[in-house]
Amino acid sequence: MKNNPLDDIIKCDVEISNPGSSDVSFDSILLVVAGPAAKGTATISGTTAISKADELLNYGYKTDSPAYIAATVAFSQNPSPDELYIIVREKTAEKSAYEDVDTTLARANSEASFYGIHLTEFRDSTDIEAAKTWAEANEKLYAFEYTDINSCPVENSGFYRTFGIFSGLADGYAAEEQPVENQYAALAWMAKCFGYDPGTETWNLKELATIAPTKLSTEQKEALGAKNINTFLRYAGCNCAMGGMTLAGEWIDVIRFRDWLKNELQIRTFNALKTNRKVPFTDGGIGLIEGVMDSTLKDGQDIGGIAPTEYDDDDNPIYGYSVTVPKASDLTEAERKSRKLTGCKWSARLAGAIHAVEISGNLTF
Repeated sequence: MKNNPLDDIIKCDVEISNPGSSDVSFDSILLVVAGPAAKGTATISGTTAISKADELLNYGYKTDSPAYIAATVAFSQNPSPDELYIIVREKTAEKSAYEDVDTTLARANSEASFYGIHLTEFRDSTDIEAAKTWAEANEKLYAFEYTDINSCPVENSGFYRTFGIFSGLADGYAAEEQPVENQYAALAWMAKCFGYDPGTETWNLKELATIAPTKLSTEQKEALGAKNINTFLRYAGCNCAMGGMTLAGEWIDVIRFRDWLKNELQIRTFNALKTNRKVPFTDGGIGLIEGVMDSTLKDGQDIGGIAPTEYDDDDNPIYGYSVTVPKASDLTEAERKSRKLTGCKWSARLAGAIHAVEISGNLTF
């Protein structure tokens, strides 16, 4: 016996709400390079992704070119990046000079999603100044290295998104025989640490493949430290990156975690507004936004960027983070009519990291 369709009685529609997705990456690196010296089997066009250094050979680069060596250094790290972005810094119309660095970076930014920047073949102080200014304005991280102990290429240290490492005076090498890989030490460091999720890492005491340690006097170490320039030194038989600071004296991992947290708060709040047909301007709707903030901060706590709840000597809790939102009744009619929720605030304690330890004790009979 045939049934009649239930649509006659119950009309049912199922709407699919697709959440937005973030295209922001915190593990991708852009190399700014010169064009290849020879013609290859393929033409590099725009911002191009490579997953191994040998792919550059197809574009006409040689194994001794800075682009190839830099890519080899980056892919040699453990963990290593899945891919690198390459962009050629174009010549001006007159072909007598290169375009401005910020022009190159802006073009790359319109074509690909990257977070780290390395000027692989351009070490002029003017280019470095332009790159660090652009990185600061566009919430990226810019890394540079230099090998002349008497010639630091930066003067203004008030930049939170640029870090440098001195990688000259390689231990065991004559001045005229310094390892070429050391010219890409900052890239190696970035490639390795970008392999860790934001909030899970410190950049201090990281070993870097292919990079030779520097031999420095105490005076030289102190002078570099005063400028917030990082180093690569040998301790206890291990070659380690020392420091982990930006030029402004902030920890690199803190900047990276901050950027990740901001992006997560934005995309998750957007999805809460998009996937719900309406988020009402009521305590319930405001509570939905509060829940998004709380869950995002909890995830930041779970990965190690935000401190856990701890307790003082009297067992009073010291929370890792807190979230406050207004009550609907606390907002004016004009504020509710604007449909813009304000007054959503949070605070959190960074988990930080231990880089050095002081231990004291005594022995008795």
